[in-house]
Amino acid sequence: MTWLPLPRLLSDGRPDDQVVALRHGKAQSFGRFRAEVAGAAAQMAGCRRAALVCRDSYAFAVGFFGLLHAGAEIVLPPNGQPGTLASLSGQFDRLLGDELLEAPTADAAFPCLDAERLRIDFFTSGSTGAPKRVTRSLGMLDREVATYDALWAAGPVVATVTHQHVYGLTFRLLWPLAAGQPFAAETHEVWETLLAALPAAAVVVSSPAHLGRLAGLRPLRPEGRPSLIFSAGAPLAAAAATEAATILGCLPTEIFGSTETGAFATRRQHLGDEPWRLLPGNHMRIDADGRLAQRSPYVEDWLHSGDLVEPVADGFRFRGRADRVAKIEGKRISLAEIEAALLRLPWVDAAAAVLLPGQPPRLVAAVVPSPQGRERLAALGGFRFGRLLRGGLADTQEPAGMPRRWRFVEALPQQPMGKRRDADVMALFAGTP
Repeated sequence: MTWLPLPRLLSDGRPDDQVVALRHGKAQSFGRFRAEVAGAAAQMAGCRRAALVCRDSYAFAVGFFGLLHAGAEIVLPPNGQPGTLASLSGQFDRLLGDELLEAPTADAAFPCLDAERLRIDFFTSGSTGAPKRVTRSLGMLDREVATYDALWAAGPVVATVTHQHVYGLTFRLLWPLAAGQPFAAETHEVWETLLAALPAAAVVVSSPAHLGRLAGLRPLRPEGRPSLIFSAGAPLAAAAATEAATILGCLPTEIFGSTETGAFATRRQHLGDEPWRLLPGNHMRIDADGRLAQRSPYVEDWLHSGDLVEPVADGFRFRGRADRVAKIEGKRISLAEIEAALLRLPWVDAAAAVLLPGQPPRLVAAVVPSPQGRERLAALGGFRFGRLLRGGLADTQEPAGMPRRWRFVEALPQQPMGKRRDADVMALFAGTP
């Protein structure tokens, strides 16, 4: 397919009968897309800043390009929850959803967009959950998806992740639109529906939260396998990468990045803990405290991150977050090391350690017991099972690094992308004395 830069997607155009998206099993043509973008742009004439929140990715694409051609700044909340929208209400003049974007109009003349002037505001949150605004220009996003197209072969795109954040927006929508490949309008919650709708040579845009839930599925036949699987949001467990290769027939390509930089580095795990390799045009350095500083071709200056890394040739190994090192009883304690030590115990399948605020702050841990652990928990009860885990940590952790409270859960709380927020884990301990 012919590549079209995003600023010229509507001004240059494609044949009217070319398929842009698959929506509820029906093809949506470029001619219809163009007419609906014209209608959305007419609706938004005079709007300064609009929030765009859609479940349907086709409707979202119509709204996104309609707002761009109306000259409006786009605000992308991470989700459409009432509390999220209320917290951002001062950030936009109008709110657009699926139901407002179904008004095609007579064909209009589309100019080439001023890519550096048009802005998209993303709102992201770190481990504390506090929202952070990140502004990117259309030109930055256009250069970013052009890099992806130079690295990987585009194909029809299906996804388990939303388009409301930069990873979903660029990989599942903007890249296929620029490359002339169709995308699925639905965001699949479960693998069964995604695999039932999987087109030939598909690109699957997913996350650790979904790739960790492949167990029980039958391996795909060779002719039905995707050509690429992407994962972003958090490092993928080596076991999940291996299982994806077994069932889907393709090792996931992991993306390391941020809302500010987009994709920064990538890896495929053949053996486990492979280093991350920088994508073309990116540069890194290690700050004095061991944190990663990133220089991306899509941003103007160095970004100083909270990621602790170990440098290797052409890349790095990720060693956790600097904001997950706590000072307890005068000692520096790595929460990531405590979690890793718990995972080495035969009774633990997953673990999250957090520091509850207070005087003094308290170290606590949420644990998903393994099958063997569930048997011990049932036999011993929660208090004694917690003591068993503390005993298992004694070989590697000082007393200050021993959790004081425990929660035993079926699954750790996760954001849709597989990223875990300390605030969500802390909520499990609400009311703990």
